[in-house]
Amino acid sequence: MNGHKFTFTLLLTSASLFSFSQNEDSLKVEPTAVLNLKISYNSSLIYPGTRIGAEFLVKTVSSPILNEPKNKKGLLKERFITANSGWYHQPYFHDNLYITVGWLMRRTKQSGFFTEFSPEIGVSRTFIGGTTYQVDASGKVSVEKFAGYYYALFSVGAGIGYDFSIRKKKPLMVFYKINLISMYPYNSTIYFRPAMELGIIYRFSMRNLIN
Repeated sequence: MNGHKFTFTLLLTSASLFSFSQNEDSLKVEPTAVLNLKISYNSSLIYPGTRIGAEFLVKTVSSPILNEPKNKKGLLKERFITANSGWYHQPYFHDNLYITVGWLMRRTKQSGFFTEFSPEIGVSRTFIGGTTYQVDASGKVSVEKFAGYYYALFSVGAGIGYDFSIRKKKPLMVFYKINLISMYPYNSTIYFRPAMELGIIYRFSMRNLIN
């Protein structure tokens, strides 16, 4: 694993955890039926891929001063159940397709900038690149189609972004996120790999904030 990317992943994750651990005065808000769809470029180290997902709003909490335009300390905290499907292609090795579900915690400032953190669990299926052969008990050789392996998968991710619905009333968000993926069993060990996301989120309904 690239040492610089691994260090950056740990720093970003730690910063996000610290941010979510801070205590602030808040006011509970009844969540509206919000569904967010997202798509992103998904790169594992230098290997290209894509990721699509959905976020289902479970809980919304805002500070009482969120809707005061001149105040920069307003804060919105949202909690989502998230489902995602990711893929990346590693030439001469394999393609990796994985599906996860998780718990997403997002904190959005009055300015529209946000941070988020999400643990996820799921399953991974790799597809070995090139032609793969298998030999049966009688010694007959045949081509094995879609050769690969299944793995249990766990990931933690931390990211930053901007929500255009806060100031510009547009149902769009942009984000950058780093996920640390763990696959098991991988050659009888636990396998770690960082993955970078750069994408957009479309919100199908706006919030109904109550002060």
